[in-house]
Amino acid sequence: MGNSAKSANKEFNETIEGMKFLLEVTMDDTALAKDPAGELGRILRYWGGNLHHYPLRPGDGSVICDSEYREVGRWRVAEQTE
Repeated sequence: MGNSAKSANKEFNETIEGMKFLLEVTMDDTALAKDPAGELGRILRYWGGNLHHYPLRPGDGSVICDSEYREVGRWRVAEQTE
């Protein structure tokens, strides 16, 4: 790892200290009820691949939709004290 990558990694680690990542999904009669493991896997893969678009600071977050584009939850970054 180069010096700039080490510096960026150290800076990121210092900014996330004391924070938590929350992901909440309601599993009702939507696509999640039909195939819970498949839908949750899709949601985790999608957001796992898109989190790099966010600075991941307290207050960051987004709505989560199922494969039928219905809102089923949210993810957010919060202070550890919340």
